[in-house]
Amino acid sequence: MKNIAVSFFVFLTLVLSSCGDFQDVTFEGIENVKVNKISQQGIDVDITAKIKNPNKVAFTIYKSDLDATLSNMNVGKAILTNNVKIKANSSQAYAFNIKSDFSKLSMAELPNLLSIATSRSIKVGLKGNLRVGKLFVKKNYPVDMVKSVPMNFGN
Repeated sequence: MKNIAVSFFVFLTLVLSSCGDFQDVTFEGIENVKVNKISQQGIDVDITAKIKNPNKVAFTIYKSDLDATLSNMNVGKAILTNNVKIKANSSQAYAFNIKSDFSKLSMAELPNLLSIATSRSIKVGLKGNLRVGKLFVKKNYPVDMVKSVPMNFGN
């Protein structure tokens, strides 16, 4: 039992000390937005974003939900549907699947949604907290961004 306690203490020390030298991860931009499905019920999109992780440790961005806007129209919660592992010492593009529910939109907002759906680019806003971490260490990082992104409609 004593060996298990010592092993756990050494493991915990290594995990926490590796977090001490943690440098800021940089969001380098959205490379692509692919609309898989858009309807009155909601939208399903794949977003490819470039992320730079200068750290020696990989980490995971966990399933999260953020408040979303499309061309300044509040469209409810955008839900990150999959966990995404960010590699250590890397600068590369990662794919995120995001779904949003339009059930709270009023009938008056549906024509605006239709014009957004047919545009070549769209202003996407996301605000909230992303859950990130490694093993047992998890943290919320605030997100507050608005970006104009090109649209690519899937089949």
